[in-house]
Amino acid sequence: MMADVPWVALGSFASGVGSLYLLAQLREHWAKPGAKWFVATIGTITVWSTVYGTALLVSEPSRRLALEAVTWACLSWLGYVFVGFALGYTGRQATLESALFRGLALVPAAVTVLALSNGRAGLLWTEATVSRTTAGTVVNYTIQPLGYLAIFAAMLFVVFGTMLVFDTVLSYGPLYRREAIAVGLSPIPPGLAVLAWALDIGPAVNLTTLAFLPHLALDAYAFLGSDMFEFHPATRRAGERAAIDDIATPVAIVDVAGRVVNCNPAAEVMLGVAKRSVLTEPLDEHVEGDRFVPGEDDDRFGVANGGRRREYKLQQTELTDGGGSQLGYTVVFQDITDEIRRERRLEVLNRFLRHNVRNESVVIQARAELLAETLDGDEADHAATIERAVDRLVASGDKARTLSAASTDETDLEPVALRELVADIVDRLADEYEGSITVEVPADLTVESQPVLLGVIVENLVENALQHVPEANVTVRAVVDGDEVALSVTDDGPGIPDHELGVLERGEETALSHGSGMGLWLVSWAATTLGADLGFETSDGTTVTVGVPVVAAQDATGAV
Repeated sequence: MMADVPWVALGSFASGVGSLYLLAQLREHWAKPGAKWFVATIGTITVWSTVYGTALLVSEPSRRLALEAVTWACLSWLGYVFVGFALGYTGRQATLESALFRGLALVPAAVTVLALSNGRAGLLWTEATVSRTTAGTVVNYTIQPLGYLAIFAAMLFVVFGTMLVFDTVLSYGPLYRREAIAVGLSPIPPGLAVLAWALDIGPAVNLTTLAFLPHLALDAYAFLGSDMFEFHPATRRAGERAAIDDIATPVAIVDVAGRVVNCNPAAEVMLGVAKRSVLTEPLDEHVEGDRFVPGEDDDRFGVANGGRRREYKLQQTELTDGGGSQLGYTVVFQDITDEIRRERRLEVLNRFLRHNVRNESVVIQARAELLAETLDGDEADHAATIERAVDRLVASGDKARTLSAASTDETDLEPVALRELVADIVDRLADEYEGSITVEVPADLTVESQPVLLGVIVENLVENALQHVPEANVTVRAVVDGDEVALSVTDDGPGIPDHELGVLERGEETALSHGSGMGLWLVSWAATTLGADLGFETSDGTTVTVGVPVVAAQDATGAV
């Protein structure tokens, strides 16, 4: 019985079965970008293959012509739904939902109406005759200009969709390359078959349904072998759009002349303009405040809008094409208004602490010292307690002022003679506190650091040990390890409490968890500013180690 079925019909039915199998595999991916349109594409192939295979077995002329009209309708819709898949799969959802794309559906709809009514109007083809061949029942006719136009429109849809998919290969590289190449190549076999049929090249029978077999094989490879709907470019395209449009930071794209070619909603708000009104206009004309110069960054760029001025840090990045030619700049406006205001408040607070609090503390300290000398018993002890508290308050203020005066630029480094710096600090502290201090630092060791911040670290670590450990034995040691010095301060005390180390790790203090002073905070802040790692070892006493870059190779031996 199968031997009586024409080979073209068998091939057509095979394409129909193959497309049905592929449709079955698509059920769980129905919600993925482009998947519904891909289902429509494969579904159209299923209808076309099944109808044409059946038509080859039908000899009655009117029914055969009716089935031929259905194949024309499938041809016209196939290109349109393939473009829909290409738009959705590559992340062009806005175009897919646009009125223009919906309006283009009138083309296949009109071709469908003309094909189904061609028996009366004869607008697509004329002089149709039905004949029986070894390939099955075929229809011979003369395609009219409108028919060629319909074929051309369908092919144009397919070519456009293929270009969209191949654009993914060029734009996104290897991430989506295998599936994009497979899907992009898949329309070629049926496209060539349609052209051969339309131009009357080869046998009279239309071999397009047979050409669907390699088409489906390529689609199956992309879907099953390369996870076409697991990794799709719509994610990356949406991410690229969100990276500019959805962030709160104003971003503008300008050409080399400083004219706006794109900007995000945050930039529209900053400039007080609508996007359409600013496109192709020089950005500088829409900035009320400082002058915008293409290609020049600015740490303090003021923008006045609606009578209010905000400060921005302006960063520009060159835009180039694949050949390295400069096309323009990506301009990012980082709002630093609140940061500047905080800096100003801190400056005022610092001046207040430096002058008012210190001056008043000196008065309290002097009067407390006078009372301690003139009073006896408990009254003298109370006065001494006040004097010690004021001493600690003044010392904390001095430490805070030292840190505020230091540079916060990690690159603002200079050569520092480490032995000399440590010795100066140790000599000063040895006169103030009991206990012994040993220095094991090579005399010729030079490090690259900020002297003020490095001094803050050494002084506060040594002072912390002398303050909290009675008659402490403190060792300051420097060991060269490659291009870095491990500078450590060790004491023989009970170790820093866990709650204080926890405060440093969290980077904040709370009402229930706070350090006993500013010393460790200063050490942590100074190390962070220097970009240095800070390590604590509390198993046997306390050892705090900080890494400092070496200026030149040194001999790590030597001790005092």
